[in-house]
This record gives sequence, structure tokens and C-alpha cells, in this order.
Amino acid sequence: MDKVYLTTREVSQLLGVNEKKVYSLAQDGKLPGTKLTGKWIFPRGELEEHLRRDARKTIERISAGSKQIILLCGSDDPVMYVIHGLFHRQNPEYALFTSSVGSSEGLRLLKRGLCHIALSHLYDPGSGDYNFPFIMEIFKNPKDLTVINLFHRSIGFVSQKEIASFREVLAGKLRFVNRQAGSGIRNRIDHLLAEEGIEGERIAGFGEEVFTHHEVAQRILNGRADVGVASEFVAGYAQLSFHKLFDERFDLVVYRDTFFEKTIQVLLEFIRSDTFLKLLEDFRGYSGRLTGKVLFPE
Repeated sequence: MDKVYLTTREVSQLLGVNEKKVYSLAQDGKLPGTKLTGKWIFPRGELEEHLRRDARKTIERISAGSKQIILLCGSDDPVMYVIHGLFHRQNPEYALFTSSVGSSEGLRLLKRGLCHIALSHLYDPGSGDYNFPFIMEIFKNPKDLTVINLFHRSIGFVSQKEIASFREVLAGKLRFVNRQAGSGIRNRIDHLLAEEGIEGERIAGFGEEVFTHHEVAQRILNGRADVGVASEFVAGYAQLSFHKLFDERFDLVVYRDTFFEKTIQVLLEFIRSDTFLKLLEDFRGYSGRLTGKVLFPE
């Protein structure tokens, strides 16, 4: 069972700051915590919600109208962690920022004008297509948008020992680490469960959600979960077993009037460059077969 309360040391490791900074933030009321027998303890649920709220406030503070900042919101992907430095090195006058809030939330933030680009890989089993059905649902005028492919990637079960289905997870009484509602991976998890005729509530740990592929692997490595769904690259990086479930298309969604701005064109030049395509080759499970291609409008 996950810990309900975290110690000062655990919070410092979570935030990547020293313990003195945690004390200072708690005393100033900037972190949810309380003193018990002279020691600070922090309710895990409240702390995680506090961090999510702060992330959204940061998004809102960054002006989407900035001519030198490119803000991308939506799905999490390990490639994005590396892009920042490479892009800035080639284009030092521009800064690239990403926020992993899930594909659905990324599209909603784009609609509200709170980011330049949404990162999305939402799958629609009815049409067998990605993103377009959801764009049609969320945006009043989908024709105002442009969709560009960023890459394709391989997704599957990640575990210490190979798992090939949710039936195996259920039969083995294995603990699952889930992704947050609204994310592209969670979207596929829910569809996979439906295909196997299994209710998520029957899976141990189904209610425990994380926001990134690396968090899935970390939960498995530290024994807090037995299996999750994540990218092939993360499985290899963490030296975990990987059973492929599907390849998926990962797209950039941008308003058409923004698409022609210099900032966006500079980013597109970068993702079509040999530098980026070579990066994809170095990441296991990725393909650049459509990278940089405008998928909509055709």
C-alpha cells in the first residue's frame, strides 16, 4: 500500500531540493504539511494535488503570445526530455517548454489558448484513427487546426517477468500501475480491458495513477507495482521485460494561424532535421517514417 504521509527526506527527493528548502516551504505555508512530535509530515495526496495545481498555474503565467517561447502541452514522452537541449543548441534564441498533462488536457489547453502546441496520441477504436475524432469533438472549427506527425512509438506491458495480457495480470494477482485519466495511454488501457472483458476495478492497483512512462518503470523497479503499460524505450532503459501491444502515432496539433509563425516553423525545421531523425533512431521502439508530415489538412 502506498504511504499516506511522506517524510521531509522523501519530499526533498520528490521535489529535487534539499531538506532545508522543504522546511522553509512548509513553514511559509507553500507546501501542505503538519508538525507531529516536532517533525514535519506531508499528506501524499494533498502534496501531489498541490504540485499539479502549481503546474497549471505555471502554464497560465507563460504567455502563449511570446515570440521566443514555444509551449507544448499534452502527452508525456521520453524523447521530449532530450529535445529541449538539442533544439536550444541549434536555435539559441528560442526556448522550448513541455508540460505532461495528458493528451486530452493538452487539446483543451490549446483550445483555451494556453499553449502553442498540443501533444496527442488519442486512439479511437471505432475509426482506428488517432486524434482526429477527438479534435472534432473538442474544437468548434477543426478546420482552423493543423496536425503534424512527430513520430510513431512502440507501447506494451512493462514488468519484471513478461506479461502478455490483462487476463494474466488478473490471474496472477499482480499489482498494476495505471496512467492518469485523459492520457493517451490510459485511453488504450481502458480499450484493451474492454476487449478482454475485464473491469478495471478487478485489477489490483488500478486506481493508482502516475503521469509519465518513467514513473511506471520506477514503480515496478522499487516493488510498488508488478506491471504497467509504457514505451519500449523506457522498458529497455530500466532493463525491464517488454511485451509489445501496439505501435501508435504521436502528433503535434496547432492552430493554423500559429502554424505559419516563425517560432513554429523553426520547430518544424528541427523535427525534420537529420539531428532529430538520428535521435529517434537511437531511441528503441521509435520510428520517424512520417515525422514532420502534415496530416491535416491533406
